Amino acid sequence: MYLLSVLLVLLSFQGTSAPSEQTAEAVVTQIEQRFTTALLKKDDVAVGDLLADDLVHISFDGQAVGKTEYLAFFKQGVWQYRKYEPTNVKVKVFGHTAVVTGRVNREIVISGQETIGAFAFTHVWLRSGDRWRLTSSQVTTIPNPIS
Repeated sequence: MYLLSVLLVLLSFQGTSAPSEQTAEAVVTQIEQRFTTALLKKDDVAVGDLLADDLVHISFDGQAVGKTEYLAFFKQGVWQYRKYEPTNVKVKVFGHTAVVTGRVNREIVISGQETIGAFAFTHVWLRSGDRWRLTSSQVTTIPNPIS
């Protein structure tokens, strides 16, 4: 009887890792939304809080920059997003690492000139304790996007 009780308890816990993965995916999705909001609001404090100290960002022109350079460019005020709409976002969590891919339809004003377009992105988030930080980011322009 004792063995049957233990077996039933163990079976009741079988598969409980799936909800934690769903929870991690939901948390990373929320963090991506916070990142989007911070970009739209030009909130350098919020953006800086989401970036890992060892961030590597690969820009549209293939330049690799770290957190300091990324934030310096962000603070310059040369550009302002009018629209930043992530679509086709996929989140995959692997333990303490999450890979997020998707596309962003955007309208941005750069030095007074408005441009419209889209880009594909990959974000790699790393969890340390209970905090997720963006450790790697890469963007690629989508030529002639179809909305």
